[in-house]
This record gives sequence, C-alpha cells and structure tokens, in this order.
Amino acid sequence: MFTLAVILMMSLAAVAQDAQPDPKAAEKIQAMEVGYISQKLNLTTEEAQKFWPIFNEYKKDINQVIRNYKSNPDADELDRDQKILDIRKRYRDRFAGVIGQPRVRTFFKAEGDFRRALVNRIKNGPQRPMLQRRNRN
Repeated sequence: MFTLAVILMMSLAAVAQDAQPDPKAAEKIQAMEVGYISQKLNLTTEEAQKFWPIFNEYKKDINQVIRNYKSNPDADELDRDQKILDIRKRYRDRFAGVIGQPRVRTFFKAEGDFRRALVNRIKNGPQRPMLQRRNRN
C-alpha cells in the first residue's frame, strides 16, 4: 500500500509540474492523502467507518479557513494559523474517541509529513522521492 501511495504521489507531482494542471489534481491529492493516512493508522474496518466521516468534516473546516485566508489579501497569517490550530484541537478528541490518543498523534504527524512531502515534490520536481526516510543518527 505504501509503495502504491508513493507511486501515486510521484505521478501527481509530474501532473503538478505541467503548465496545464489536471482539473482532477485535488481529487488525486486527496486520494493519495487518504491512502497514506490509512497506511500509517492501520485502521480496522469499524474504525475506518467512524474515522473517515470525521476526517472529511475536519478537512472541510481546515479548507474553509485556508480559502478565507486566500481570498483576503490583508488577512493575518497568525490568525489563520491559530484558527487551524483551534480546529485541530477541536477534532483531536473526536478522533481519539475512534482511534485512541496514540494514533491521533500518529495521524497529525502523518498529515504533516504528507503535506511537507507534497510541497517538497512540487517545488523540487520528480527527481527526488516524495516520501523519503530521514536518517536519525
């Protein structure tokens, strides 16, 4: 599954580099994010049925804050960051009720890792692996 997610991410990065972006790029990114998070959390069927609807609400709330920020050039970046943090805190307990607190930490870490890898891939092009392991020596 992880290999599939990496291959999908590499494909998306190639699409993101094109002058004419794929109109379904957001769907592809979302599918890759779901695959990556699924792999990291190792959800049971029952957990997945409860987790993904909460996740979809969470992403909708986060995306609303981001859209509002983008549509207002005078918006304060710190206010945006605080609103996103407030949303994450609000959903933390809901996620914990489904997957437990240790995996909530794993979820937030995986979400950040995916976002950083995607940005890195778009910035640096397809020559580098999207999700490479860090050496922790």
